[in-house]
Amino acid sequence: MANITPMPNLFEQYKQSYESFLSLANLCQKQFSDSTLELKKSLKRTEQFLDALGSPHKKLKIIHVAGTSGKGSVAYSIHQMLVADNKKVGTYLSPHTTTFLERFQFSNELLPAKDLISSINKLTKVYEKFLETHDAPLSFFELSTCLSLFAFQNAGAQWCVLEAGCGGRWDATNVIPTPVIAVITNIDKDHTDILGDTLAKIAYEKAGIIKKDEIIFCGETRPKIKKVFMDEAIKNNAALFFINPPFENLIGANHGEHQQHNISLAIAAAKEIQISNSAIELVLKNLKRLPCRFETMQKSPMIILDGAHSPAKIASTVKHIKTLKKPVHLIFGCAANKDVSSMLDLLIPHVAKVTTTRFQMTERKTANPAELLKLIPKTKQSGVFLDHSDALAHAKKTIKSDEIIIVTGSLFLSGEMRAQWIGEEKIISNQNSF
Repeated sequence: MANITPMPNLFEQYKQSYESFLSLANLCQKQFSDSTLELKKSLKRTEQFLDALGSPHKKLKIIHVAGTSGKGSVAYSIHQMLVADNKKVGTYLSPHTTTFLERFQFSNELLPAKDLISSINKLTKVYEKFLETHDAPLSFFELSTCLSLFAFQNAGAQWCVLEAGCGGRWDATNVIPTPVIAVITNIDKDHTDILGDTLAKIAYEKAGIIKKDEIIFCGETRPKIKKVFMDEAIKNNAALFFINPPFENLIGANHGEHQQHNISLAIAAAKEIQISNSAIELVLKNLKRLPCRFETMQKSPMIILDGAHSPAKIASTVKHIKTLKKPVHLIFGCAANKDVSSMLDLLIPHVAKVTTTRFQMTERKTANPAELLKLIPKTKQSGVFLDHSDALAHAKKTIKSDEIIIVTGSLFLSGEMRAQWIGEEKIISNQNSF
């Protein structure tokens, strides 16, 4: 009797499908460009591929969210409000923490893995034909953005909350027509190698999501940066509203001061699209956080994972650390292109010891943990490890009874380490990150 090969289970099918999708990106030799002509061509190709997929970007009610910090939290808050108001919504977030499926929020959970697999298979067949008639392939982020819109439409979504990946003007998400509304959270220095090295340059790139006759809510408060957005809004006959930080907490103080401003932006957006007050109030009482946003993974010893990866985001992390009122053993690692010195300058005064490590994904370059340790005062150096599992084991072994372990510097690092508590297979099986 012939041996019969068993069918792969859902998780195995998902892994195979994701690896196949990821491999499509190796056709693209250049992920970023500083040539305006090349960037325009790249956006045009992405739009043409979406049209080849049936133009899902023209069939969904889209809310576009950009900004330096907080755009994921704002997007996810708006998503929750739409769900509470009985709307069928998909939200595209990036990067993911532990597994690719986490980029695709759908209603009260993640998009079913079988639906993502089906959409990847269909998209790949269309992409094969597309490459026969187009001169250049799409990047991983461009393909992922197209996949999100295609998969959400296939799943029956009516609404889509779309988080920009990097910048705005030339971001793959900016292929959409004028959305129902747009949100720009704030401006700070991040991705300066791509967006520019001044706040004005970065603001100009973010302002690129402002389209003709659009309604935009913005959380910026500094006059010079606000002017960049006002100029773009005037040019496009767009209605621009600045939302100031609230005078009182709209959600629990444990969410942090920065999240109070983020939620006020989400509320303004929700009211503009006529989400009911009862749905908004329900979300404010039961607001869910995304993974690795100063997330406590265990209590004894207390271990907190935080994905902050820029000076502005680290500043918020430091505010959280101050509320703990306990000594902190920091595990730090970051991408090679980050402003390491500024991040560590903010963190070091508030921690007792520092262990350096790295994330292990190969798609992004990581900072050398041995070089990172050299930036730490000798009295606070604890160790350097290439494997973040070893870094965590070392920290757990050396901390004092009242110390807290905090991991920060990179969402990639925190996301990889999170799998020690909530693994990839569990997330796929439960359709939930928690």
